[in-house]
Amino acid sequence: MKEEQSRKCSPDSTDDASYPEEQERYRPSPTIGGDESLYSQPGADTFQCSLEAPRSVNQKQREGPMTYLNKGQFYAMTLREMGGANKGRRNPFSKVRSVVMVTFSDDKDRDEQLSHWTYWHSRQHTAKQRVLDIADYKESFDTIGNVEEISYNAVSFTWDVNDEAKVFITVNCLSTDFSCQKGVKGMPLRIQIDTYSYNHRCNTPTHRAFSEIKVFCDKGAERKIRGEERKQIRMKPKGTAGSLAALDRKSDTMFFKSLSDLDTQPVLFIPDVNFGHLQRTGQVFAFNTEEMEREGGVAMKRVARPDEEHVCSPPPAKHFKPETRKRVLLYVRKESDEVFDALMLKSPTLMALLEAISEKYGVPRENTKIYQNNRG
Repeated sequence: MKEEQSRKCSPDSTDDASYPEEQERYRPSPTIGGDESLYSQPGADTFQCSLEAPRSVNQKQREGPMTYLNKGQFYAMTLREMGGANKGRRNPFSKVRSVVMVTFSDDKDRDEQLSHWTYWHSRQHTAKQRVLDIADYKESFDTIGNVEEISYNAVSFTWDVNDEAKVFITVNCLSTDFSCQKGVKGMPLRIQIDTYSYNHRCNTPTHRAFSEIKVFCDKGAERKIRGEERKQIRMKPKGTAGSLAALDRKSDTMFFKSLSDLDTQPVLFIPDVNFGHLQRTGQVFAFNTEEMEREGGVAMKRVARPDEEHVCSPPPAKHFKPETRKRVLLYVRKESDEVFDALMLKSPTLMALLEAISEKYGVPRENTKIYQNNRG
């Protein structure tokens, strides 16, 4: 069994001189390397992950924890090693890499998730808008290193299990951002944390944990909590109901639930517009399965040379395949609006512009007039 796992988690060859071209193409990231890690075996309770955010009062049994967040607000996240047999002893080879990501629930397949992310991104005021951001607080960067934005909905960093890691994250999408209809129920989201051995060449995380989240605007998370508390008081038997102050409040620290499924690949979102621009400038975020195995299981962001063969064919599990039709992203606004809104054209033609305006603003194409402005 050990021999089989070793074959799975190690490169096919350790002879650097055997394949010089292969070594150049899939060169290891400078942030990975070194001695053998003690955290190469998966364990359900190897790490404890927590988020300083209000938990739902109505936690359902047999489901993951639920927490409420405000869009754009930073929350402190703490990761620590549980210890076990090594508790109290400092491990000299103790560095791990964690990937924090925002994903959809398990009932959404890959194509459906990517479709939702694309719709959300098309409605942002800038193409650079990310789903998940990490704050550059000194308190955070004293405990982590090698921070990388590996996709629009994921960040990775390294940390030492001898000390706890503390980062501050914010989610920039609302749960209701994935539908054009108003008044619909928000889409269930989750924060997932995958932790990998830093030195052991394996593309399977040693630990995975998650929490369901609902993201609100304008302090909606606090209002949601207060509403649940009032409802809980009303449901108490007569004579036992108390005030909100007397109600046992849930702790504002939410602990992530460990997952036993370590094999399912998460969906990482990179917009078509951004990917196409990087291809034209010769800078591509190459996500290659073989490269992932050599770089500790995390898809690493790197600059690719134009002569490399595989820069235009990322695996489908990570992001969209580039389409044959060239799409165009414009930013438009009405005269009465102050903020520009994104408008995606299926092709760079006048007819595509008319169709996009008609779909977005509900204006019949025959009622839309085009004027050409000739300068000079």
